[in-house]
Amino acid sequence: MRIGIDLDNTVLDATSAHLHYYNKASGRSLTHADVNDFYLYRLYGWNKAERDAIYNQYGHDIHWNSAPLPMAVEILQQLFNRHHLSIITARPDHFRDVTIEWLKHHKINYHHITLVENKLQECINSKVDVLIDDGPHYAEEFALANKPVILYEQPYNLSVANDLVFRASNWVEVKKHIDYLESRLKL
Repeated sequence: MRIGIDLDNTVLDATSAHLHYYNKASGRSLTHADVNDFYLYRLYGWNKAERDAIYNQYGHDIHWNSAPLPMAVEILQQLFNRHHLSIITARPDHFRDVTIEWLKHHKINYHHITLVENKLQECINSKVDVLIDDGPHYAEEFALANKPVILYEQPYNLSVANDLVFRASNWVEVKKHIDYLESRLKL
């Protein structure tokens, strides 16, 4: 089976690192309890240009200092041994090197990596069977295209509901959904 895998808040805890550096930049002290929006910068009252300036300043450190989610590394290794794994992240291309180094540092194996905003088109082009992601907009887009998504549960994606959206609150659940989809899709 061909599996597309997002990184931020799917394989790793990006929220903690973003909060740390965004709080540092803003002088605020937001916590996980405050996070209810996929676009974290909006919680700080920043526009996209302000967010881009701060993200470009701290992005390397944000990405390097993000910790893998529990069991993500172990289960990704199991999946790597049986499936074709494509890392598909919407990170800007100038964070490619830190992304690849982070994956190496945490011994996360994969077959292909793409940094792209249009994940649906990338998955269609790469013949990905299922995407694992936390983005509510990606889940809805995939479901509308009749493609299954394993939605890694976050406070900002709880309203997404569709028969092709399989919720997972941890990597053990992700693996169960992969096993189910593999048997259902006969791939």
